[in-house]
Amino acid sequence: MRIMHITEALGGGVLNVIHQLTSLQSQDNHEVILVHSIRPDTPPKKELTALFPPIIKRFVINMDTSISPFKDLRGIAHLAKIIKSTKPDIIHLHSSKAGVLGRVACFITGRSRSCFYTPHGFSFLRKDLNSKKRAAFSLIERLSSYFGGTTIACSQSELEHAIESAGQKKSVLVENSIPLNLVTQSVGNGDTCQIASSGRLCNQKNPSAFRDLAIGLAKEPATFIWVGDGELKHELMVGESFPNNLSATGWLSREKVAEHLHHSDLFVMTSLWEGMPLGLIEAQASGLPAVVFNIEGCNDVVINGSTGFVCQDISEMQDKIRLLINDSELRKNMGATARSLALQRFSQDRMHHEIIETYNKHNTR
Repeated sequence: MRIMHITEALGGGVLNVIHQLTSLQSQDNHEVILVHSIRPDTPPKKELTALFPPIIKRFVINMDTSISPFKDLRGIAHLAKIIKSTKPDIIHLHSSKAGVLGRVACFITGRSRSCFYTPHGFSFLRKDLNSKKRAAFSLIERLSSYFGGTTIACSQSELEHAIESAGQKKSVLVENSIPLNLVTQSVGNGDTCQIASSGRLCNQKNPSAFRDLAIGLAKEPATFIWVGDGELKHELMVGESFPNNLSATGWLSREKVAEHLHHSDLFVMTSLWEGMPLGLIEAQASGLPAVVFNIEGCNDVVINGSTGFVCQDISEMQDKIRLLINDSELRKNMGATARSLALQRFSQDRMHHEIIETYNKHNTR
């Protein structure tokens, strides 16, 4: 097949998933095309070329993150032109903006039946937006569903929101995956319990809550480490310095991230909303019990009381972390269960084959 992936957001978890899909599909002798925009979090050209070699045809167009009628119409026109010229068998849209513009472009080119859309976390779930904006995004998703296509949700929670909140009745579930060959089993940190989190330091990841946990548990034999960087790094600080038991690594290669997880004992995710977080999946596959908030995506990955704890608030999260800091046997048992389940559930081959099966089943062109 000739498969086209379209995304406005080419960074973070979306980039990771698209890289997996394009690589696996290309290796499976499908012809792959990638259409994307450039944003501040998009990797530089050299890195993009390494991630997406010449065998994957790549088009760069302007799709603006914010709502702009003129720019959005121009983006739809550009997408329609590329679809007409390349004639893909499958058009797979990623994230909200490409999901809206791409479905309109597919509709006007007569390609709605070949159109697939993965939200990677619906924009109307964002906690950093007021209720009016969230309602507007929900309405846009509902209106976009009238242009057709099949939604491929990346978690059970996302599937439920697609059907019930976004009116996308033609929806299926294909859970995310990670490159399991990069994951090694955690051996811990030794004398103190190392508590890790990872990802871009932004509003979604709620880094101030991670700092508050470090401060609240300062008397425990534990250290906190954020593997990553971002514009809200200052929210990990008190005044102009980190708490004594907290540090941040800055941006690292995937191999270095895996190394930090290898020497950690526990994973904590303080995110306010998610699609299905790859960092959490990687931590569970590394054999780390996880403590997370009860939000979409996180509660799809962590089995409460078995592979970690799903908490209602920061106070409960602090209590569960304290329990795991002081009970190494519980950490070990939960971590072993998490690794065993994750290695079965989140393999790349499973995601790849389920995606191809979904294309074949629902593509009625």
